[in-house]
Amino acid sequence: MFLVVKPYPLVYYQKMRILFTQTYNLSEQEIKFVRGVSGIYFIYLTDSQIAYPFSASKLIYIGMSESKQNSLFKRLGGHLSGQSGNAGISNYATSQNVKFTYYSAQVLSNYGNDNLFDIENFFLSDFLKNYGCFPICNGQSGHKPSEASIPITASVDWSFFD
Repeated sequence: MFLVVKPYPLVYYQKMRILFTQTYNLSEQEIKFVRGVSGIYFIYLTDSQIAYPFSASKLIYIGMSESKQNSLFKRLGGHLSGQSGNAGISNYATSQNVKFTYYSAQVLSNYGNDNLFDIENFFLSDFLKNYGCFPICNGQSGHKPSEASIPITASVDWSFFD
């Protein structure tokens, strides 16, 4: 009698890859598409790049809207009009072609953490790791993750902004 031992199948966990596909012009007309949406948004230049320490990128800002009342529409509108207090974004928007893309909070919760402050921190930290500093119009690192923060197991395809 022979005993055949079959090994258990190996399970490989791949990181989910965050891709950027849908884009909008940073304009009064197109920010209406994100009225009532909360999530993370990314503002970028279309025709020029910023020379960051490790590599150049068109991305100039990573932002967040944590509620439907203070939606992406309101946040982007504030950047466009200058009412957000971020002169860099409004100046770029008046002098260059600027677009944005976003992920809704609902979609981002699939990456293992539904706390938008932690998710924004994840994107900012990952950009810092890949480009050597935060996006030029951010000026800060966002919020620190809480002690109970669930790590986000994803990788970001920043090449969209190259």
